[in-house]
Amino acid sequence: MEGIYIMIKIKKHIVGVLSIVFALSAGACANSDIVVNKSMDSDKPVFETQKNIVLDWSQIRSDAEEQFNDKTLYPMSDYIDMAFKENENKVLLIWSLSDDISDDEALAYGNEYIRAINDYAATQDFSIKKSSETSYGGLFDKYDLEIQLFRADDIMEDSKYIVNQVIKAGTDTNLQLQNNKKGDK
Repeated sequence: MEGIYIMIKIKKHIVGVLSIVFALSAGACANSDIVVNKSMDSDKPVFETQKNIVLDWSQIRSDAEEQFNDKTLYPMSDYIDMAFKENENKVLLIWSLSDDISDDEALAYGNEYIRAINDYAATQDFSIKKSSETSYGGLFDKYDLEIQLFRADDIMEDSKYIVNQVIKAGTDTNLQLQNNKKGDK
């Protein structure tokens, strides 16, 4: 009986040793310079401005949602939405705001929204000029902008939108109240 136990132990040790040898030999066959070459290429910084960069609109949307849906930063925000209409060369920005927001506050929110979208795009494509107090930025030199700002209760009545405006690329036209409304709500 003892002989059977000894044989089983020896077989387990032999199988274990063979497994280790097999694993080591399989690893030794790998071409290690492939890994080295890939990592060396990715470590090299690119200093030239790249051409034909495709913007990641889902990342821009995610960044904007994180910022503009934050009630501590924008207490009058209900929700934002956006779309890139490639066939129309247009960016659509939508912001549903609190029913309590004044027209002037909505215009201020809208200007911040436009500039932020441009600046998020500029972090992906360094050829896009950042926004400033006098410019919406380089993204809107290339693309038309359609912006809709409205109170949550007015979502289904675009005639009541605070702003429902198309700004042609490169014009930096100021946001205007819809139907030339005067003053606050």
